[in-house]
Amino acid sequence: MIHIYDKKGFQPLITLDRSRLVGADLSGQQLNEANLVEHDLSEANLQNTSLVHADFRIAKLINTDFRGADLTGADFSNAILDGAKLQGAKLTSAKFFHVDLAKLDLIDVDLSQVQVLV
Repeated sequence: MIHIYDKKGFQPLITLDRSRLVGADLSGQQLNEANLVEHDLSEANLQNTSLVHADFRIAKLINTDFRGADLTGADFSNAILDGAKLQGAKLTSAKFFHVDLAKLDLIDVDLSQVQVLV
C-alpha cells in the first residue's frame, strides 16, 4: 500500500493498492502540493493530472508521461527526467534546478516561464 501525502505530510492525497509507483496510472488525479521527493515514478502515467506545486525533488521520472498535466510551480530540482513527456503540460513557475534538459522530450513544450539553473 502506498500513500501520497501533501508537502506538510499530514493529509493523504491518494492511497494506492500497490507496492511501488513505477508504471502507476495516476492520470486525471488531483495531486496538488504532493510530496513526491525521492519517489520513483518512472514509466508512470500522469497525463492530465493536477500537480500544482508538487515536489519532485530528487525523484526518478524516467519516461514519465506528464502530457497535459498542470505542473504550475512544481519543483523538479535534481530529478532524473530522462525521456519524460511534457507536451501540453502547464509549466508556469516550475523549477528545473540541476536537471539535464537535454534528456527531456521537449518537442512543442513552452519553457518560457520556467525557472532553470544548470
